[in-house]
Amino acid sequence: MKLSAIQNTVQAVADAISEAVEIETEIVGEDQIIVAGTGRYRDRVGGIEECGDADTNEIYGMIFRTGTHYIVEDAVTHPDYWGDEGELAEICCPIELDGKVIGIIGLVAFTEEQRDNLLSKKASYLNFCSKMAYLIAIKAKEMAITNGMRTLLSVISRGVLYVSRHGTVLDCNEGALKLLGRSYEEVVDKNIEILFDDPCLSDAVKNGEEHSGVEKRYSGRNGKDMHILLDVYPIFLDLAEGSSQSDPGSDAVGAVISLEDMADIKKMVYDMTDNNVAEQYNEIIGNSRSIRDIKAQINRITDSKSSVLITGESGTGKGLVAKTIHYEGSRKDKPFIHINCAAIPDTLIESELFGYEEGAFTGARKSGKPGKFELADGGTIFLDEIGDMPLHLQGKLLHVLQSGCFERVGGTEEISVDVRIIAATNRDFDEMIRNKEFREDLYFRLNVIPINMPALRERREDLPLLLNNALKKYCSMMGKDIRGFSEEAMNALIAYNWPGNVRELENAVEYAINMEDGPVISKDSLSDKLKRMNSIYHQGLTLEEQTRAFEKHIIEQHLEREGYTVTDKKRVARMLGIGEATLYRKMKSLNINTKGQMPY
Repeated sequence: MKLSAIQNTVQAVADAISEAVEIETEIVGEDQIIVAGTGRYRDRVGGIEECGDADTNEIYGMIFRTGTHYIVEDAVTHPDYWGDEGELAEICCPIELDGKVIGIIGLVAFTEEQRDNLLSKKASYLNFCSKMAYLIAIKAKEMAITNGMRTLLSVISRGVLYVSRHGTVLDCNEGALKLLGRSYEEVVDKNIEILFDDPCLSDAVKNGEEHSGVEKRYSGRNGKDMHILLDVYPIFLDLAEGSSQSDPGSDAVGAVISLEDMADIKKMVYDMTDNNVAEQYNEIIGNSRSIRDIKAQINRITDSKSSVLITGESGTGKGLVAKTIHYEGSRKDKPFIHINCAAIPDTLIESELFGYEEGAFTGARKSGKPGKFELADGGTIFLDEIGDMPLHLQGKLLHVLQSGCFERVGGTEEISVDVRIIAATNRDFDEMIRNKEFREDLYFRLNVIPINMPALRERREDLPLLLNNALKKYCSMMGKDIRGFSEEAMNALIAYNWPGNVRELENAVEYAINMEDGPVISKDSLSDKLKRMNSIYHQGLTLEEQTRAFEKHIIEQHLEREGYTVTDKKRVARMLGIGEATLYRKMKSLNINTKGQMPY
């Protein structure tokens, strides 16, 4: 850092020193150029000392090299003193920054009276000059930071304010001006308390405190209400090696305040959600009548604002349909937020969906936190496993559906959002409503556009297409070159009932690819479960024996998928079209393990 960059400040310090001690002062900087001076030195500003050579044995050269102060008590007889204007004595004090000497303060006596004064008070004068040198170093550091900050500000896309420790805006970038809706003159040299009407923000800067995720509502000059997220990063000086923030050499000299529009943050969340896989509806694979009807229905509703309820067994592709509706519609450039209601604990789901304010509960972030509905504003929120949403939250969700407004946990201010809701479940809403586990009014609000995903066993004509697509997908991932399925393997896969639907099918193909070393998937590479089911055809079993084996398999697969509780078994019986007593009787006669441990 060159002292010439802060020449006005250096000259002011020279004037102050000279006025205080009544002795002429010069301050030299890089290349021993005189940066400031009083008395006869004022006319020499811009000139050089000691021929500008820091490698000589003369006094200033030695100080630049060693960083030590020096007192010349008799300049006339000193062999290494450079002076030809009648100098009698001098106190020389280095100006150090980051362990390097960037200048020298010299107090020079030209009369015997000044010489006596200088030498009699040399200790106090040297201490005084050291403090002045420190102030110059601070200013030099600030200027270096400012210059670096200006360069940095020019290349940062987000809004940035560079403020002094007193909260005055020293500089800003175009991003900040655009976000605040103000001109450069309306922001720079103004205090942040005026801009944001928040003394806490100013106090954080003054105290050198770091803050992140501070949310502010801001009304710009154009009257537009902005929702801004601020981060405060203090800037400390480290003038002395090993100094800490409590040392006088590392005081906070200001801060950088980063500004982001919450709308941009929502877009970022959108970009990161679900790996930003914008899956197109032609990736809903199948040519069966049911799949063609679903594709046609999706094509009609993509631009609608109405809620959609997708039902169907686990693994049928409900999530893919939800993403297709979003990415094929007018909201495709806005966030798609996926929430699995079954995966979030009841105690957290409200704050996850609707956010919370500072102090809403123990452990809440100091600045609060926006919820998924805020982050999804303008886009789509996909509530997967909606049947598992706690009853006490269903009323709040109904309110959002009806009004488009909600309050954060612990908040009092209503937040308006434009969000399309798509929900999905594999549970039976009729039973849940009868058991008062789900609100009927919420069900009607969600079920404006119903889509039912067929089970894989109901569209067997799609199996070859799905199997070959899964083969291509996982061969590419694993770097294998397998070109298809043997006839035996394909027959076994088509004959299987696929209780886990497309998800189970993809797992089965992935397993087979791992096991297969040949050019096609053979029957031997299939899982033991698939081979056992297929072997029934070739064991010479009677019709009754085959029927019992398939019946056992079907019941076991339903129980494995739905569960083994009393309620689960009621649901399985209803799905299979038999009474509960019949189900229990068949489980006993077919030796089906009631704990869910599959016999194979």
